[in-house]
Amino acid sequence: MMVCDFKHLGESCHQTGAAVLAAETRKLHSNGPKCQELGWSCIPLAVETYGNWGKEAQDTISRLASHLAIHQSKSSVVAEIYGRLNMTLVRSIARAILARELPPS
Repeated sequence: MMVCDFKHLGESCHQTGAAVLAAETRKLHSNGPKCQELGWSCIPLAVETYGNWGKEAQDTISRLASHLAIHQSKSSVVAEIYGRLNMTLVRSIARAILARELPPS
């Protein structure tokens, strides 16, 4: 679920990544206990509007790329993963915008 969180806007002006760190913390707090109960790892995939990914997401993508990099370099696999994730986010945002009811002309 994508949430627009303006309360961290001021912090983001002074500290790069403040909003994504807050999103990671919020996701861990809300999903962590249930994941732990199920024996799963909780990995918050938080990203800011302009593409700054959270540390947890970056670390996970890097580990995933290490396992997938058989016939390509790790850096090209990382770029491909981010490209696919970014396109998924762009499509989701576009669908959300198009789904809004337009005011009558």
